[in-house]
Amino acid sequence: MAVNPLLLTMIATVHRRGSALPGKRVDLYKEICHVLLEKRQRAKFSNSEDINESLTAPQKQSVLQVLALELMQGQTRTFQVTQAASLIRDQLTLVAGSNITPSKFLEQVKDINGLLVEKEIGIYEFAHLSFQEYLAAVQIDKSNQEQLLLTNLDNSWWHETIRLYAAQSNSTNIIRVALANPTVASMALAYDCLEEGMSVDAEVRQQLEVQLEEDLESR
Repeated sequence: MAVNPLLLTMIATVHRRGSALPGKRVDLYKEICHVLLEKRQRAKFSNSEDINESLTAPQKQSVLQVLALELMQGQTRTFQVTQAASLIRDQLTLVAGSNITPSKFLEQVKDINGLLVEKEIGIYEFAHLSFQEYLAAVQIDKSNQEQLLLTNLDNSWWHETIRLYAAQSNSTNIIRVALANPTVASMALAYDCLEEGMSVDAEVRQQLEVQLEEDLESR
């Protein structure tokens, strides 16, 4: 992660504000999002009365999670403000009522929190693809949409999201599907989920370890 200048800066920011960096990537992304959505705003605009601070960091993240998952499903990084407004309107209304419009929310996340950037005039994207992938993984976990990942094991666009999902959930079903339909891509992903996953059922873990031994002995 530190090879990328933007992520390196964010890692340094997290380290400066805390005693130690989290041990797992998924926890580091979680902390970075927290710093950007809450702590950075407090530090930068503590004396400002013009900034809408009615939303907490978790509330803002819940809206961005919806956006991130929609972008993942569309296999794109970029979006127009008008397009995103329709995607996040329902969730934004749930957490903010009518206090802030979707376009104003996106503008604040860009200008204040830094999780969104304006690539071209009117064209936005997440500051780094990994944030989109992480937030989509969180949304999939929260909304019980694991099936979406199971149908995309051979789609490289989804692989990082699958890894980040496994790191915060049980990855048994992902590994089971990979074992049932083994390809180079799906099995490599299954091994990553075994290593990074929060938990795996013992039976499926054993099946994958046996398969790993067989693969290592195979020509």
